[in-house]
Amino acid sequence: MSERSIKNLMRGAMWLTVASLISKILSAVYRVPFQNMVGDVGFYIFQQVYPIYGIAMTLALGGFPVVISKMLAEAQGDPRKQRIILQAVYRMLKIISYSCFVLFFIFAGWIAVMMGDPGLSELIRIISFVFLLTPQLSFLRGYFQGQEKMIPTAISQTVEQTIRVAIIIIGAGIGTAAGFNLYTTGALAMSGAIFGGTAALWILRHFYKVNLRSGGFKVWGTFPAKREKRGIGRQFLKQSLAICTVSAMLILFQLVDSFQVYRLMVENGIPDMLAKSLKGVYDRGQPIVQLGLVVSTGLALALVPMITSARVHRQKSQLRRSVTLALKLTMIIAGAETVGLIVIMRPLNQMLFETSDGTLVLQLFMPAVFLSSLIIMISSILQGFGKIEVPAVAVAIGVVVKMIMNDLLIPKMGTAGASVATCIGLGVILFLCFYALKRNVRMPIVEWSQLARLIGALAFMVIIPCLWEIVAPMTSRLGSSFQALVSALLGGIVFLVFALRYRLLGPKDFVFLPFGSKLLTISKMVARKNRK
Repeated sequence: MSERSIKNLMRGAMWLTVASLISKILSAVYRVPFQNMVGDVGFYIFQQVYPIYGIAMTLALGGFPVVISKMLAEAQGDPRKQRIILQAVYRMLKIISYSCFVLFFIFAGWIAVMMGDPGLSELIRIISFVFLLTPQLSFLRGYFQGQEKMIPTAISQTVEQTIRVAIIIIGAGIGTAAGFNLYTTGALAMSGAIFGGTAALWILRHFYKVNLRSGGFKVWGTFPAKREKRGIGRQFLKQSLAICTVSAMLILFQLVDSFQVYRLMVENGIPDMLAKSLKGVYDRGQPIVQLGLVVSTGLALALVPMITSARVHRQKSQLRRSVTLALKLTMIIAGAETVGLIVIMRPLNQMLFETSDGTLVLQLFMPAVFLSSLIIMISSILQGFGKIEVPAVAVAIGVVVKMIMNDLLIPKMGTAGASVATCIGLGVILFLCFYALKRNVRMPIVEWSQLARLIGALAFMVIIPCLWEIVAPMTSRLGSSFQALVSALLGGIVFLVFALRYRLLGPKDFVFLPFGSKLLTISKMVARKNRK
């Protein structure tokens, strides 16, 4: 690959990374004003059907296009082979997506009953239409990414999420102002997914036409014989299933909760409206966890190509150092996020959602940030080693564990049991992925001395927020906002100083961090003062 091609690929990857992070931030942030407008019960209604949209989005963005681009890259330099792949894949895409549409549209009533709330059926039918857009969205994104053109995917993804979020907020505003019931308001909000997907499809088609006019690769030229397509669809399905399962890990956990949490609470004697409200409070944890994962996802996107390159070029020392650095950074950042969120949860909960209801439930849910961050990073590393099926199997086992633990814990603990079940399920996935990584990277991955220093840094970080919460907590929403923000700032500063002072990161590690050279200089200054 020429230097120019590498630069174009890196520029495209940067666009895709930025778009992905913007989309994740938008997807997490809009839930706060939405919940403020519709309340906990309205939020429960929305979150019950959201996992179905999340599955469609994973297929159209994080799963299918990645596999398509990979298969095209393997046939690079052979336009006929690429055309055969695209035509075979598009047929499989239509079969999968249209089957999902039929399933969710026709059986919406039955699915709603299984969730314990027949009123959700119309929302499920509305969201089912997104699957009709999935084949072309996935196909065109994979088509461009296979040609190392990431900008169409990045722009379409950002526009899709922006329009979806805008319609969700507008729909909630119209519904509440007009006095619609919460299910109708939820249906208005859910329609944003259809409008956003349609806009993204229009943008991708525009780029496709421009690409053809400039002499780009044409998909529908000749139609090869059936024997030439044989096996391609099955190969695509196998790889897609593995990648999509990992990408949709938290969505699958949410889907399990949609079928179990509310239903189990009602079956165990909790009144209907109270159960809906409690589920809505429990669902407050989802946007907080998503925001916590933004940095971890960005780290994976930035560091995994370096790990893959070291493996391909058989640079063993560089490979080991890259893997160690990736896990070290993830543990430090995710650890600080998780402990910080737990400590400031009471004021943060009130700042974001008007009340501090369910603070303990959300605190029990927050270890999901640390566990998910490590799972995302280790899964990405394993995929870089070509072990795409290992994380998928681990996620499947973790989902089953989550279902079993929900059944055991929710009747006794309510939504707190669902939080604990989530962490247990994620813990099982992390253990299986870590075990697989140890088998592929035969070296000490975690240094116990560094782990002890990290625990020390986290302990110092929580002192100020804990003392403030015990001695003089602020109970108004404005006061809680001030307490949450100042506590987060002070705790973050204390953690950073401790991390620099006790060298949680080595001098070579700072190279890969934003403002790394400045942080390294500060680290040396802090260490020098300590020696004096």
